[in-house]
Amino acid sequence: MDDVKTPRDRRSRRAEATRLRIIDAAAKLFDQRGYGGTTIEAVASEADVAVETVYARFKNKRNLLAAYLDMTIVGDTQPVPLLDRDEVRKIRETNDQHEQIRLLAQLARNLLGRAASAHAALRSAAAVDPEVTAIADEDDHRRRSTQRVFVEIVAAAGPLRDGLSIAEAADTFGALASPETYALLTRRRGWSPVRYERWLATNLALTLLPTQRTEPN
Repeated sequence: MDDVKTPRDRRSRRAEATRLRIIDAAAKLFDQRGYGGTTIEAVASEADVAVETVYARFKNKRNLLAAYLDMTIVGDTQPVPLLDRDEVRKIRETNDQHEQIRLLAQLARNLLGRAASAHAALRSAAAVDPEVTAIADEDDHRRRSTQRVFVEIVAAAGPLRDGLSIAEAADTFGALASPETYALLTRRRGWSPVRYERWLATNLALTLLPTQRTEPN
């Protein structure tokens, strides 16, 4: 029968469960102690696995941080890129630019909220481990590429603000929807995630779209 699990399937499921437990343990400790104060030994203890198991799966603490960040960006461990997810498909299928902006603000708020602790860990890690810079650079490159695609989706549904290029629009999106901006407003200024989402939607519409609203295609 299709639902019968083979020994290999069971081993694979157990291995994935162990991997997630280790990542969850690392996430908890990064949040509590910061990157510098977290050790592989502490992660192993928190995850209730052998230290050798953590090293065998992740090699080092930097890879643990990268795995944690990757998981928070999409919200799960499914091998489906963000741009292929249902939330983005819905934005692609909408031809009203203002509705696209609203959905993009909602998506950005959810993503930034999920990844806030991971990005905080990344910032603390960069202060004590220069090699973490490569992870931060890759995260920034991935975010910029994704935000450019979002802008291209909006531009395909109608004109952007007069004189605004795709590149400048993507940079504007990136400044408004950056982990640093989200952390500033929600952690240091006390904004709720919902308030941030409304602010982001309003300012994306003001900076990216024409002043005079155009009819959907």
